This record gives sequence, structure tokens and C-alpha cells, in this order.
Amino acid sequence: MIKLKHILKEVEEEAPKCPVATQNIEVNLKHRQIAIDRYGYGPLNPNNPNIKFWKAKAGMWKLDPNTQMDEVKSARCNNCAAFNITSRILDCIAKGLEPQPEPEVPEDQIQPTIEGDDSQVPTPEEDDTQGAAQDAWDTIEAGKLGYCTMHKFKCAGSRTCNAWVEGGPVKDK
Repeated sequence: MIKLKHILKEVEEEAPKCPVATQNIEVNLKHRQIAIDRYGYGPLNPNNPNIKFWKAKAGMWKLDPNTQMDEVKSARCNNCAAFNITSRILDCIAKGLEPQPEPEVPEDQIQPTIEGDDSQVPTPEEDDTQGAAQDAWDTIEAGKLGYCTMHKFKCAGSRTCNAWVEGGPVKDK
């Protein structure tokens, strides 16, 4: 006899999982740093001119920075074939950006508080967990975030790297 829990387990195992870097900031930062160090991911702030950064990219592609800078700057993550912005991946990124519940601390490991000191208890004005889901989507939109399938990290669409591939982004069908 097939039991419902077995069917649910099979469905759960078949469901696609979120990439680790979308859920774990340490993994994401490690992969992003590798992309910076090995593959020229950047610039740091795409809203700045970053002349030195873009001249280096022009040199790498053997393009003239005086006449072909617009072409160099057009190769961005948001139009790279490795930039995944499918709804499933964006949901994963949003889930990873939401505050995670604090792990429960056993009673005997709770630090005593000083009487009259409520600095450890956030007031409603300090509690930033309300609206976290909307904040996650605001972050995704502001950073034009997607997931780099080549380098395995959350990627800002306005940046680029040496491994840029024409033909993206990857979207829902």
C-alpha cells in the first residue's frame, strides 16, 4: 500500500531546491569574492564612472577604450546568458533575504539581564522584521539581482565579469 507520506516525500525530493548561495550569505560572499578575484566581477559601484575598471575590460576584449567604450559597457550581467532571473530563482533570492528566525536558546544558556535594562528587547520601532518580504523584493529590484549560474552567487545585473556570454538573461518560458 502506498502511503501519503511516501508520495509527499517523493514530490519534495523532485522539487527543485534553491541554490545554496541564495540561502547562505557566507557561501554567496565566498563565491562573489572568487568572481571578483578571478573573473573581474564589478565594478564596485556601477553608478560611478569607474573609468579604470572599464578601460581594463576594454583591454581584455582588445577594444579601443576611446572609441568602443559603449560596446564594452554594454556587456552586463543583466544581458548575460548565465544570469538567471526566473521566478523560481527570484523566489529563492527573496526567501534568502528574509530574516531567519532566531534559534531557540536553552533556558540555562540565556544571559541574565540587568534589572531595568530593556536594551536587548527591540521596541516596535526597532523591530525591522515586519515587511521583510517586501524589503526582500525591494532589494532584488534595486540591485537588479539575479543568480549567476556560472559562478554560483547572487549577482547584480548592472555589473559584469570576464566570463560574460551574449544571449541572456535566463527567464521564465
